Amino acid sequence: MTKQSQGALLMLASAFLFSAHLLILKHASLSLHPFQIAFLRNTMASVVLGGMLLWVGPSMIRNGRTFALRCVLGAGAGLALYYANANAPLAAVTLIFHARIFLLLALASLILKEQISPPRWLAIIMGFTGIIIVIMPDRTGGWSMGLLAATAAAALSSGSQIAVKALTRDNAPLTIAAFSQLAITALSAPMAIPVWLAPPLPAMALIGTAAAFSAMAALAAAKAFSLTQASVVSPMDNAGIVLSAALGFVFFGEAPGPGIVIGAILVLGGAFYVAQKT
Repeated sequence: MTKQSQGALLMLASAFLFSAHLLILKHASLSLHPFQIAFLRNTMASVVLGGMLLWVGPSMIRNGRTFALRCVLGAGAGLALYYANANAPLAAVTLIFHARIFLLLALASLILKEQISPPRWLAIIMGFTGIIIVIMPDRTGGWSMGLLAATAAAALSSGSQIAVKALTRDNAPLTIAAFSQLAITALSAPMAIPVWLAPPLPAMALIGTAAAFSAMAALAAAKAFSLTQASVVSPMDNAGIVLSAALGFVFFGEAPGPGIVIGAILVLGGAFYVAQKT
C-alpha cells in the first residue's frame, strides 16, 4: 500500500473517530449537562497529557499572553461545541465545525498576514455562505441556539488554532497541549458547577470512550499528514460530515433538511478547492 493510500485511510479513520466521539457524547448528554460533560472530558485529557509532560520533563510555557488567549478561546470552543452537540443535529454540528477551515484561513490572512489568493477567497466566501444557510431559521421556527453555538465553537476554535500556531515558535507541541488542557479544564469548571449532577457510571464510561476516540482521531490525522500531502488527505476528513449525517440518522432519527444539504454542498466544495491548492 502506498503512503498516499495509507494517509487517506488514516484520515478517513480520523473522520470516523471524531464523528463517533460526538455521537457518544450526544448519548451522554441525555443524562448530563453538556457543560459537565466538557469538564469531565477535559479532566480526563488533562490526566493523560499531564502525565506525558511529567514523563518527558516539564518545561515552562513562553509567551504568556498568547497562551492565555489560546486557553480562553479553547475553553469557549469546547463548551460551545458540546452544547451544540446536545442541542442540534449531529450532521449540522459537524458540518459547521468542519467549516472552521474558512475562518482559520481568513484569520491567518488578517492576523498572521499570510497571503490568500483571490480564488481561495472565493472558496472562503462559499464556506461562509454554506454556514449561513445552515444556521438560518426556517419559516416555522426561530434561531437555533444549538446551531449558533456550533458557529461560535467554529469561530473560537479557529482563533485558538491561530494562537497555537504562534505559540509553536517558542514552545514544544506537548508543552502547549498539556498546559493548555490543564488551563482549559480549570476554566470549564465554573460552568460545570451550577449544573453538576452525580455522574452515573454508564455516562462516565461514555465520556471516557469519547475522550479516547478524540485522542485517536487527532493522532490518526497527524500521522496522515506526515505520510503525504494535505491535498490527498484533507478531502477524506470531510467524509466526517457524511458519516455524522449517517450516524445521526441511525441513532437519533435526524434526517438532514434542505438547508443542511445545500450548506454541505457549498462547504464541501470550498473545502475541496482549498485542499487542492494547499
